[in-house]
Amino acid sequence: MIFPFVNRRYPRVVFSVDYIYGLPSVGDHQAFDVMKYKKIRDRLIQEKKLKRRHILRPELCAADDLRRVHSESYLHDIQDAAYLSKILRLDDVNPFYNSILEYLLAVTGGTLLATEFAIQNRTAVFNLGGGYHHAHPERAEGFCVINDVAIAIEKYRRTNGVNRFMIIDLDYHQGNGNLLYFKDDPEVFTFSIHADTWVEIEGQSNLDILVSSHCSDEEYLEILHRELDPVCHRFQPDMVFYIAGSDPYEKDTLADMKLSRAGLLQRNKYIYDRVCHRKLPLVVLAGGGYGPDSWQIYFDFLEYALTNRMR
Repeated sequence: MIFPFVNRRYPRVVFSVDYIYGLPSVGDHQAFDVMKYKKIRDRLIQEKKLKRRHILRPELCAADDLRRVHSESYLHDIQDAAYLSKILRLDDVNPFYNSILEYLLAVTGGTLLATEFAIQNRTAVFNLGGGYHHAHPERAEGFCVINDVAIAIEKYRRTNGVNRFMIIDLDYHQGNGNLLYFKDDPEVFTFSIHADTWVEIEGQSNLDILVSSHCSDEEYLEILHRELDPVCHRFQPDMVFYIAGSDPYEKDTLADMKLSRAGLLQRNKYIYDRVCHRKLPLVVLAGGGYGPDSWQIYFDFLEYALTNRMR
């Protein structure tokens, strides 16, 4: 897709009405606010921080793109609502669950659109969703069915001189799906700070930092500041994906970290400002986050980016 001339200094937001449905708030998903992304969009528009013309509307991810990462048998299985209900640990199968796959395809299409736009314009793009970092080529895990970041990287390698990708993952949980998928890929570096490790891998293309769930804002930010810049200097990425999980928030209803709302904003500002200073394409994904206050963390981040714009 060729986009018309855009002001690179103004970050874009990806959203679709298909995002509204999300995962139903039943079973193990009772803490998931299905309207969180719409709340963010609506509040930004209401406060005149976001203009409708700066919202990108994605198409559903195509089957050929899914096949870049996922196996044919797995893609066949996830078309069955009963199968999705089982792997996502939902309640009894409901006809509504047929829309779950469409939601996942829409959000994955959103990550692809964000990646293409960011690369073409060397700008920042925020997807109101995405960051399914636990998904594997042949199985789902941790509420993640489709690995949107892996698909985006596989599709846009070697596009406009973008060859080296860094995934900065600051979700509460380690992004084991991305870590395992890219473990032998020298062109993808995964950097993660988390309080919950799912797999142990040591290599030249990843840095996993486990912190205490009772880590303070000051401790967390000190670790981030100390560890990230040397990695970026050594790896020299051409593009960054940032999974800005809000589940380290002290009010998250499923996780147990103690980071404050102000501390998480400082975390997000640090990543955003560093990447923008390097003038790299940046795709920001919402990642995990649960409970009625979860939406505020990503809203704060977007409000900052839209107010300050890229330098």
